[in-house]
Amino acid sequence: MHLDSRTIMFITACMGPLMALVLLAMRRNYPTAIRGLGWWAQGALWSFVGVLLIASRGSIPVFWSVLVGNGLMMLGMVQWLLGTQRFLGTSTDTGRWMQLLVFSIALLGWYLIVQPSFEARTLVVSATMAILLLVNARLLLRQSKYRFASHFLLLALVASAATWVARPIGAYGGYLEGNLFAANTYNTLLNASQTATTLLTLIGFVLLASERVREEFEKLAAHDSLTGALTRRAWSKAAQSELERCHRHGRVLSLISMDLDHFKRINDTQGHLAGDQALVDFTRLVGRHLRRHDQFGRMGGEEFVMLLPETPLQEAQTVAERVRLSVQNRVGTTPFTVSIGLTTLAADDATVQHLLARADAALYQAKAKGRNRIEVDTSLSCVVNFPGGLLPGSTSGHTPERAAATAPRPSLLVRPVKSALRHGSRQRG
Repeated sequence: MHLDSRTIMFITACMGPLMALVLLAMRRNYPTAIRGLGWWAQGALWSFVGVLLIASRGSIPVFWSVLVGNGLMMLGMVQWLLGTQRFLGTSTDTGRWMQLLVFSIALLGWYLIVQPSFEARTLVVSATMAILLLVNARLLLRQSKYRFASHFLLLALVASAATWVARPIGAYGGYLEGNLFAANTYNTLLNASQTATTLLTLIGFVLLASERVREEFEKLAAHDSLTGALTRRAWSKAAQSELERCHRHGRVLSLISMDLDHFKRINDTQGHLAGDQALVDFTRLVGRHLRRHDQFGRMGGEEFVMLLPETPLQEAQTVAERVRLSVQNRVGTTPFTVSIGLTTLAADDATVQHLLARADAALYQAKAKGRNRIEVDTSLSCVVNFPGGLLPGSTSGHTPERAAATAPRPSLLVRPVKSALRHGSRQRG
């Protein structure tokens, strides 16, 4: 006893609108940054209408059941592919795939009207469907970063393409008996497989969208909604990991604490919108001086911090001065300046809070000395001079005593070598 192929097709068709409703609901309620959901939903709906027309063959004219039905089903696959491209943010070449669709429909019409052939029509439709599904799978394989969801969808697309490859093999091998609804085991299994892989593909789209939503929520939780800088919690976590890495490998690290000067005055005189814009502009200016591995966060209000891995104090001072000058020279309706405190990693800094406390102390010194200046942590064993002989914001000159105090000491590797050479010279003398 065989299942009726028409019944299997109707079951396949009914899954389309159900999953389309799920995708459309996700599109309506999910962040607008998630693109492509509408295309996937439309593809499911067009496929639904196409399969209904195909399953109605014999009850409606062949033009509708063969040409329009298969054309809509192939259009659904095109929209699935374009939806994946938009979801992954890759370039979309709509024209190329629409040309393939028109070419396939034209061939289908040729083998329906001019030179009727069931086998040739099966080959045209199956080849087009398999190409679109495999291109979609290839795109996921190369671009997607969502492991489980993309792998699930990838397998579903490849499996679906395999069922379409099997259809012309059955047509030319006589297994379909020249009839789309042939009541034999091969055709029944083929239709059931296409139903299952279609359902799995639609579930894969939903899983992929869910993975993106989770990523978006994690991003929102880790980044300040106004400025886009890391939140205090996310920055502290990332900074602590970087501090431990630097301790483990003997690397240098510097910390910059920043505070916008007279920020309350901006809010009081020009309104909170102007204050918000000042924070956004400040973040944008700082972003110009950030490297890939630097950690920039908003600690609250107008207070910001910047962690600079692999950056000695002198280089950190250069970065801080560039930030200060960028803010000072900013052209805008709301001028403002920034005060900066600076410190670097010490051997006894067990947590990032130790570094932050010293940088904040230097920041308070900059505020106390007139603002719009940079102060370096005074608890450091030596203070490195800023290029040019002056510390930013400092009035003290570059004296010989300071130059001697800040001269670079021999590294731990060089000092034993020098000591051994001196010891050998004394022995030879």
